[in-house]
Amino acid sequence: MTDPFQSQTQIKPDYIIDVLIRGRWFLIVPLCISLTLGLGMTLTANKTYEAGTMILVQPQRVPINYIKSVVSSSIGERISTISQQVLSRSNLEQIIEQFGLYENSSGIYQEEKIEALRKQIKVKIEHSRGGSEAFSISFTGSEPERVMRIANTLASYFMDENLKVREAQAIGTSEFLDSELEKTKKRLEEKEQKVAAFRAKYLGGLPDELESNLRTLDRMQKEVTDKAMLLREVNNSISQLDSQISSMAATGGSGSGGDDFLSFDLEESQEGDDSAVQAAQEKYDALLLRYTEKHPDVKKLKSIIEKLKQKLEAAKEEEELPSAESKEDILPDMGMDPLAPLKAQRAQLVAEANNIQAEVSAIQEKMKNYAQRVEDTPKRELELQSLTRDYGNIQDVYNSILDRKLEAELSVNMEKKQKGEQFRILDHARLPEKPISPNVKMMFLLSIAGGLGLGGGVLFLKELLTFSVIRRDDQIDTLIGLPILASIPPLEKPNGRTKKKIEWVMFICCCSYSAVFLAFFAILNHKGLDRTMNFIKTTLNL
Repeated sequence: MTDPFQSQTQIKPDYIIDVLIRGRWFLIVPLCISLTLGLGMTLTANKTYEAGTMILVQPQRVPINYIKSVVSSSIGERISTISQQVLSRSNLEQIIEQFGLYENSSGIYQEEKIEALRKQIKVKIEHSRGGSEAFSISFTGSEPERVMRIANTLASYFMDENLKVREAQAIGTSEFLDSELEKTKKRLEEKEQKVAAFRAKYLGGLPDELESNLRTLDRMQKEVTDKAMLLREVNNSISQLDSQISSMAATGGSGSGGDDFLSFDLEESQEGDDSAVQAAQEKYDALLLRYTEKHPDVKKLKSIIEKLKQKLEAAKEEEELPSAESKEDILPDMGMDPLAPLKAQRAQLVAEANNIQAEVSAIQEKMKNYAQRVEDTPKRELELQSLTRDYGNIQDVYNSILDRKLEAELSVNMEKKQKGEQFRILDHARLPEKPISPNVKMMFLLSIAGGLGLGGGVLFLKELLTFSVIRRDDQIDTLIGLPILASIPPLEKPNGRTKKKIEWVMFICCCSYSAVFLAFFAILNHKGLDRTMNFIKTTLNL
């Protein structure tokens, strides 16, 4: 025997057609009702129109390689900032008063009006203009003319606010850089004063003067060495004079000492002045080999040579003068104490030794000062490096801020002359012809889906509950499993045909009603709700 559950699942197309024919009223009636309700809701619902403006973000006209704008925020950030300013309470209140919005809504508070108006405004960023940045501003409302005007007003607000924001940002950046530049300049001047004070305080001991100090030390050391040698020679001469004075004092002043060249000169001068000058010159050259020109003996002999030369010149002019007179001119002091010249010479040497010693002490004191400078040079170098490093860092910061300030000033001038990035309206808001709400197409689809869905659901439920009822011949074999011997057609009642005709007429009327509503929905969707209603009113002279 065949499984009845398995046979139930075998649904054939002719069975579906038979079910649809028998349950045609379950489909057409809900469809008519749904279309009627959908059309009624479409015609009576509040109409909402939308108008939008497309704005292009136009790059700055001056090449960015020449002038770099200080407004570096992205288009999204700037539009968000401008939107907050445009959608502020003051601007929205101005729009409400200007266009007379919500005049018929007396029970609504001002805050509710502003919030409702804010929800009617939409700003959307677009990226489909050949890579250029653009954004759209749309406004929704119940009156097309007012919606268009408000959308254009919002676009002008955005453009004006963008210029204000960019100029304010550029000016603010320039002012900030001015204040920072002034602060950095003061810091730089303070560092300059510290560096100058440091150099003035340690003048002579700075790192760049190290070589000069070392050369000065070498020169002073050489001077000390020369002075020491000279002092040694002077002390030797003093010792010799002391010996001569002691020797002459012991012999009663008749001894010959370091002044033997004088008696030689005098003796030679008696023989001839030329030979005396020559002998004195030879003695002078011999003394220079032992002493310097500052030695008292050398100085005295030089003076004698000059006097001999003067005497020689005078002798040539006045040959009648006796030689004794010349001798008295050269040595006027020969009649004095023989120890007096030696004592005078010793006093000169002692004074010279004291002077040399004082000079050596002064030089050594200076050497200590220079040596201390050289010793402190590494320390001064570290201190100066710290000051110059800080000064250099502040100088770099100052130059960087100065460059940015100059760029900011150029950017401010560019923004004031409207040569920077600007908003340009591509598409002005136009008068909307079709409302965006109610959505005729959506209402049409919902009406059809609702009617057919409701009718189909009821029909499916009915067939499910009456599936065991035998309505066709093949159901006998399927459900009972017995062969069909004969089939008796259904008996017709006397008025059965009339009822059937009336039923089909009514069904055709319902189908026509649905077709008319479907066509009306199609016209509304294609032509628009307002245009269709205006056409109907014009045709009917309403």
